[in-house]
Amino acid sequence: MPPGPGPKKSTGRTCLTVFLGVVGGLALLAGGGLTAHTYSNASQNVSNRTAYGPALWRNEPVDKIFPKTLGPKADAQSDPADPKLAEWHRLGIAQETGCGDALTGDLAAEADKRGCEAALRATYVDATGNLVATVAVLVLPKVDDPEKGMEGFFSEQRDKDVPSQGVKAFAVPDTLAEDWKDSRRNGTDGMQTTDTLYMPYAIAASAGSVDGRKAGHLPGEWGRRTFDAKSDRLPWREAAKTLASDLDQHLENLLLEETKPS
Repeated sequence: MPPGPGPKKSTGRTCLTVFLGVVGGLALLAGGGLTAHTYSNASQNVSNRTAYGPALWRNEPVDKIFPKTLGPKADAQSDPADPKLAEWHRLGIAQETGCGDALTGDLAAEADKRGCEAALRATYVDATGNLVATVAVLVLPKVDDPEKGMEGFFSEQRDKDVPSQGVKAFAVPDTLAEDWKDSRRNGTDGMQTTDTLYMPYAIAASAGSVDGRKAGHLPGEWGRRTFDAKSDRLPWREAAKTLASDLDQHLENLLLEETKPS
């Protein structure tokens, strides 16, 4: 017996299949386009940072590099320059940009050895009005690892009983820093910028007391040993480290803000 006629093809089902195939193809194309667009934006972003970061010190207004206030970030979205977070208040910005104008002692020698191109400085006072510090941004050749930059140098300096000088004090007339000078520096610290890929800088700061109190001159037997003097300098070194860290976070925020995709 001959086989019966096959089932009739459904015109509606065929159209639906074709429609779904077209939609699927368009979705794939759209997805590919979105991926390409995202990749393009990311590549442009990286390109922008590569150009912006090393030239930041030269192209940005200096009062944007050194904001009026600095403080630690409260969270990932906060800005270290937000006055609500302020722990440091800017008093003045130095005009000289030479590395020799800004640095002394071992710090000057190390920066020179590494090819320091420029050093920008500003003086800040803490929220209590008791601590004053001058912080410097050192423009250096690019490194791919903080340990290959100035980080190792600063680590070694922290272990010394008598550290070798640091950032030159920048006095600001008619402010709490009008009597600020090198002989009043009690502690120095610093760091390589966190984002070494796009920002070839180191940050250093030297701090002291507004009233000129010197570290290491403790009364009686407490002031006889260099170890005790080192302990007495610790608060100023920590203050210098905090200021350098706050500025590092600010520069990182500035990099991200100025190079984000439009």
